Amino acid sequence: MKSTRKYLLAVCALAIGFAAPSMHAEEGSATPPKPKKEMRSPTERLLGLKEKLGLTDDQVAKIKKIGEDARIEIKALREKEGSPESKKDDMKKLQESIRAKVDAVLTAEQKAKLEEMKKERAEGNGPGGEKGPKDGKDGKGPKKAPTAPTE
Repeated sequence: MKSTRKYLLAVCALAIGFAAPSMHAEEGSATPPKPKKEMRSPTERLLGLKEKLGLTDDQVAKIKKIGEDARIEIKALREKEGSPESKKDDMKKLQESIRAKVDAVLTAEQKAKLEEMKKERAEGNGPGGEKGPKDGKDGKGPKKAPTAPTE
């Protein structure tokens, strides 16, 4: 009789032990996983700004074509033989070429709006901005060593 009670008590304890975590999980107290951000190409980002810049359908089509051509050129550059330095230089030239082609599609007003948006974004990422350098206790980064005053 005593052994049956001990056995039932042990089974109940195990059942409660296994059920408790699942009940806790159903409450939703755990934070849901963050969705992964997909990297978008510069052309896709620009097309995402269609409304903000007031792009016409013709401009969108031209920018898409520039992006498709750029992907082919980038792939060819990556597969090309050569030193990493020369590939880097070629990639910079290609990026400048792409920017020039996109700028040719935009009106002066749209270019000005785009530059303003770039500046606003850069301000948020710079020193003291949202993604700027972190230091000290509140910045969650390593503390910088104090510098001696120069005279």
